[in-house]
Amino acid sequence: MISVEKVSRNYKAGETVVKALKQVSLQINDGEFLSIAGPSGSGKTTLLNLIGCIDALDEGEIYIDGKPVTAMGKNEKTIFRRTNLGFIFQTYNLIPVLSAYENVAFVLSILNIAEPEIKERTYAILKEVGLEGMENRRPNRLSGGQQQRIAIARALVKHPQIILADEPTANLDSKTGEDILKLMKDMNKKYKTTFIFSTHDQMVMDYADRLVWLHDGNILRDERRK
Repeated sequence: MISVEKVSRNYKAGETVVKALKQVSLQINDGEFLSIAGPSGSGKTTLLNLIGCIDALDEGEIYIDGKPVTAMGKNEKTIFRRTNLGFIFQTYNLIPVLSAYENVAFVLSILNIAEPEIKERTYAILKEVGLEGMENRRPNRLSGGQQQRIAIARALVKHPQIILADEPTANLDSKTGEDILKLMKDMNKKYKTTFIFSTHDQMVMDYADRLVWLHDGNILRDERRK
């Protein structure tokens, strides 16, 4: 599904050029549960952002489902992200003035889905992630783990091909983090959605079916575990 071909990304830090990624190539298949791991500064978040059409690369090509995303214009990338990709962040990125229901339903409303379907899909996914009965609570009335469950529901409700998760357990205690990982693994199996994590959390690495190690912008090793 995803083909990363000799991708490089450089950043300027004052007069210094930082080579975040150096000619990285990677193939990711449909339905994988994959973790991109490495220390701070290894390039893992940069790679995730490039796959997610959030950042622009300097060299190489990225194809998603045969589409050359690097050739897309700004508006085309926005539409592609909105339709095909789901995002989960370590800081949850929920809208604080909206309820759990409204945070999830909002994603469908901007896709011009009819209100009855929005209601049906939103209630169904909130129930699946264990938030039935909490639909009307705002984020500040929920725990960190419950907020991350809203983020997972929001990412899944539009039935994306791919979910990109940037350090999704970073702000959670180990027990809650493991519960969230189990939930995402269940969603991966049920919906066949491709999950790609960036992480330095050993627990996330242990749950991954495939582990891609980055170091100084290069792939150090690629381990298929299951």
